[in-house]
Amino acid sequence: MLSFGLVYHAKADVGLAEQIAKADVGYGEYLAGECVTCHRNQGAGIPKINGIEAETFVTIMQAYRSKALNNNVMQMVAGRLDDEQIISLAAYFSSLPE
Repeated sequence: MLSFGLVYHAKADVGLAEQIAKADVGYGEYLAGECVTCHRNQGAGIPKINGIEAETFVTIMQAYRSKALNNNVMQMVAGRLDDEQIISLAAYFSSLPE
């Protein structure tokens, strides 16, 4: 089970919500091109990630990146992403209708 004690702070002086609000949704959409294999166009595949809460997305992706969540594919994908990319993806997927 994922511990929600994982707290994200890319920059200590800027909160996650503010980083997401400033994120480049277009960049997130561009990066999402790799996600469509499993998650389908606009995140409606398996599992469905369109409309996901952005903070939840960031927490989950960080957990995959740190290997706190087990899934070899997602660990590999998240391991290649930096904080800005994860936040941009979070902004994009959270902007989509459920």
